Amino acid sequence: MYKKIIFLISLLSYTMIYAQKVDNITGLVIDKGLDKVKENCTICHTGRFIVVNGGDRVFWKNKVRMMQAAYGLWKIEKEDKDALLTYLSKNYSKKKNISINR
Repeated sequence: MYKKIIFLISLLSYTMIYAQKVDNITGLVIDKGLDKVKENCTICHTGRFIVVNGGDRVFWKNKVRMMQAAYGLWKIEKEDKDALLTYLSKNYSKKKNISINR
């Protein structure tokens, strides 16, 4: 019984420490730079598009360039772009196996 209680307390502590808070509108991780993603990315598409993609800073930089060239995304100021790329590469560095239909 004692081992079960210790296990449950440990599990709860781990969950509380490592759980990420998620924005209830976009479904994206709340972190520094999310405001730039909201201003420049989720204006046109949902946060799920970001979640199902993923890569390093170069990957996201190329995605932004593609959005500008192909879909008319406006020029983003250097400081804002840096914050956006830092946010995306930190929180969405790997693809998630999630359907965009969910």
